[in-house]
Amino acid sequence: MAMQNGKITALYCRLSVDDRADGESNSIVNQRELLAKYADDHGFTNTKFYVDDGVSGTLFDRPGLNEMLADVNADRVAVMIIKDQSRLGRDVLEVGLLKRQFEEHDVRFIAAADGLDSKNGFDIMSIFRDVFNEFYVSDCSKKQRAARRVGALQGKAGGRVPYGYIEDKSDRTKWLIDEEKADVVREMFKLYTSGMGIADICREFSARGIPVPQPESHNRKYNQLWSVSGVCPMLEETAYIGRFTAQKTTTVSYKNKKRIYRPEEEWIVIENHHPPIIDMETWDTAQRLRGKRRRYTKLGVKSILSGLVFCKDYGATLSFCLQGAGGKTPNFICKTYRYADCNNNHKCTRHGIRVEDLEQIVLLQIQSTVDYARRNEKAFAEQVYKSQNTDAEKQIKAKTTELGKAERRIAELDKIITRIYEDNISGKLSDERFNKMLAGYEYEQSGLNATVKALQSEVEDLKSKTANLQSFMNTVSRVGNITELTEELARMFIEKVVVHEAVFKEGTKRAKVSQQVDVYFAYIGQFNPSDEPEEYHGVARNGNLILVN
Repeated sequence: MAMQNGKITALYCRLSVDDRADGESNSIVNQRELLAKYADDHGFTNTKFYVDDGVSGTLFDRPGLNEMLADVNADRVAVMIIKDQSRLGRDVLEVGLLKRQFEEHDVRFIAAADGLDSKNGFDIMSIFRDVFNEFYVSDCSKKQRAARRVGALQGKAGGRVPYGYIEDKSDRTKWLIDEEKADVVREMFKLYTSGMGIADICREFSARGIPVPQPESHNRKYNQLWSVSGVCPMLEETAYIGRFTAQKTTTVSYKNKKRIYRPEEEWIVIENHHPPIIDMETWDTAQRLRGKRRRYTKLGVKSILSGLVFCKDYGATLSFCLQGAGGKTPNFICKTYRYADCNNNHKCTRHGIRVEDLEQIVLLQIQSTVDYARRNEKAFAEQVYKSQNTDAEKQIKAKTTELGKAERRIAELDKIITRIYEDNISGKLSDERFNKMLAGYEYEQSGLNATVKALQSEVEDLKSKTANLQSFMNTVSRVGNITELTEELARMFIEKVVVHEAVFKEGTKRAKVSQQVDVYFAYIGQFNPSDEPEEYHGVARNGNLILVN
């Protein structure tokens, strides 16, 4: 008798996800018919099918396989039959462990098409078949990776195109704007750059019933409300400025599906790949905001400039707070100073300034600069480039001097190492002393090499950095007559505001004489018109802003 004690004849079928059709595929049907006929022809009864349809052979956590192994471990299986060894899996180690598990539970293992039957004893060819089965997966994986990279180089999306676009059916390398969804994206950026918080945008869109972007699996249940975790990536999606970016992530291997980030130099980036939804100036403003988040105080108030103001000496953000009589006067104070340690030791000075005064200074500086740029575009451009180049040249000179010193020291260390090596060979220097000196010099040289590499990179960046005058002028053209400072205006024009410590009247700590404030514009840095009077709008003309109380 082929069967004993009423145990099961397990008939296992598996089909790879690459060959999967809708529902239970024809290949699975064919496997069922083949295995049923084989069992009937050889007298195996009490058959039970275990099926994994659309599951890769590199995965061993499969519903059908797990169910069968549960019966094997419970000693309910006498014979296990598959079409060929690759149906069990395509990993030499894992398949070997499964075969051992069958052996431990006295399960007869048969691969019908391969002519393998464990009843006939050890078959060395079965090992080679397992090796070839795994090689097949490895080879397919390499070809698939290469095909995906070629597709990415052509501008084909590896998955879904970003929200706001649709793929051109006649040419997958082209993306078309989905105007209805693109309007949602445009409004999202407009609201965000005008000062609305991400959570508020989510509530606004959800209240209006705007459909949420669907997840990749459309059959999966998903949240019908807009979420911060969904909006944040959209605000940083480079596709909205016409840039195609692919191959940012990959898997560890065909065996390990964990996704990892590739080095940035391995990404595939194609500029102007498709029509942009968001203009570059709005995009830049949004990215500045992403790095400078504004926070409300406990009383729910904030300043238009919150997140943009920093102290000169420590580089810390200036906190918005209410001070003065009754705690009603809004001020900016250095965060490092404000939050002293338990012994009330301050790492920085106060750098305090009234919010009203600072906002007025910034408004005046924006008004005067925009007005000057409109009236004297050619002179404005010349002065910006001159100012930027002068500053860059100073930094390049300083970095180059530092670079030269490091390179000379490296060359000097090479000579010293050669000298002590010769002294060691001649017996003038003991091995112990030589090894100690060599380790010290090599450690210093290693640090210097890292410094040189960093300095070279900084110098190249400075040489390539120029003021983006056109982007600034595009921003200027977007605004009309400026009469008040708004959050949108501040974040459109201002990169950062740096506040110096105030100068006080001698012998006092409250009688402020003056305070220097540096305003840095987006794209062009600091700017003051060179042909204006010594003082205009109460602001000095020396490249810095001076607030005088």
